[in-house]
Amino acid sequence: MSGHLPTDAALAGLRLDPRARHVPAWMYVQDAGPGLVSFVGASRVTPQAGAHPLRYGSERTHQMIVGEFVLRPHYALATDALIGTGLGGIAGRGFHDLDGLLDNGELLFDPYGRYPGTAPQS
Repeated sequence: MSGHLPTDAALAGLRLDPRARHVPAWMYVQDAGPGLVSFVGASRVTPQAGAHPLRYGSERTHQMIVGEFVLRPHYALATDALIGTGLGGIAGRGFHDLDGLLDNGELLFDPYGRYPGTAPQS
């Protein structure tokens, strides 16, 4: 397990990344095959003006965020394409058809150029 502990560089990145979020949360984790787990959970913060910090200011129903927990996202998509799908249906979709999600949504940010086909933002 020691290979999965945060390095000094990772911790420095968390401190310096304005998109990093530290929020209370819970999750269920389920074995999904060799080297793979699936999870579902929730986070609740005191109601305040604006959206939950993990929504990154989006008013769309769903956000798909790829990054690390304590969440340091590499990019985030916001979409309404999945309304009515439910968490189980969303989790079963995998990462295919990202462009389809953007047909009814938007790329919120991609500061490191990790979204397929984009370059790093300054």
